[in-house]
Amino acid sequence: MALYNFGLLFLGLVFNIVIILFVVISILLIYSLLMITTETKTFDIGVMRLIGLSSGDFIAMVFIQAVMFVIPSIVTAWLSSMPTLWFIFNRVFNTDLV
Repeated sequence: MALYNFGLLFLGLVFNIVIILFVVISILLIYSLLMITTETKTFDIGVMRLIGLSSGDFIAMVFIQAVMFVIPSIVTAWLSSMPTLWFIFNRVFNTDLV
C-alpha cells in the first residue's frame, strides 16, 4: 500500500511539473507574439499616435490582442484535456491493478 501511495505522489509531482512547464511556455509564446506584432506595427502605431491615439487606448489595443491569443488556446486546451484526462484516469485507476 505504501508503494501505491508513493506511486500516486510521484505521478502527481510529474503532472505538476508538466503543468508548470506548459504554463511557462505558453506565457513566453504569448509574450513573443505580442512583441513581434508590436515591433512590426511600429509605423502604424506611430501614425495612430499622431492622429490622436492615447497611451491608454494603445494599452487597451494590446490587451485586446492578447485576449484574442488566449481565448482560443484556453478553449482548445479545455476541449482536448477532457478526453485525455478520462483516458489517463481509466488507465491509472483500473480495477485490474488492485
